[in-house]
Amino acid sequence: MDKLNGLGIDIGSLIFYLINTGLLLVILTYLLYKPLRKFVEERQKQINDSIDESKKLQKNFEKELAKTKEEREKTEAELRSELDRLNKFTEEKRAELIKEMEEKKNTMLEKARLEIDQEKARLIKDAEGEVKKIITKIVLEIVENKVPENVIQDSISSSWKTINK
Repeated sequence: MDKLNGLGIDIGSLIFYLINTGLLLVILTYLLYKPLRKFVEERQKQINDSIDESKKLQKNFEKELAKTKEEREKTEAELRSELDRLNKFTEEKRAELIKEMEEKKNTMLEKARLEIDQEKARLIKDAEGEVKKIITKIVLEIVENKVPENVIQDSISSSWKTINK
């Protein structure tokens, strides 16, 4: 111990310092380390709970996303089928309208042909009457009233019929 005293180390002081350091460590452990450790553990538990909650939310989000995607695909399929049905309906209506227009066109053309034929017959009849009158006048002029008029008209009518055959 003398050697320690020779170095300037006092054993009593050293023991006193060791006891003070031990007491300080014990006091700091109870007052600082344990509350700090408890705080760190609680914080770690909160973080772990938050991570678990975020994983649950992510799973729920993925389920909702899959459900939404499935609903979207179903809706798109329904819209495609509706569009196809509408296209088919439109095509059928177009075909019906074209058929109806063709029928009306054919009816109108037939009416026009009939009217043309009637008008043609009327014009021919009128022209025939006019030609007969002119021929009658010419023949009467030639014959100078020596042949009766009714004989000439009968002769012209029979000649006309023969020519038209």
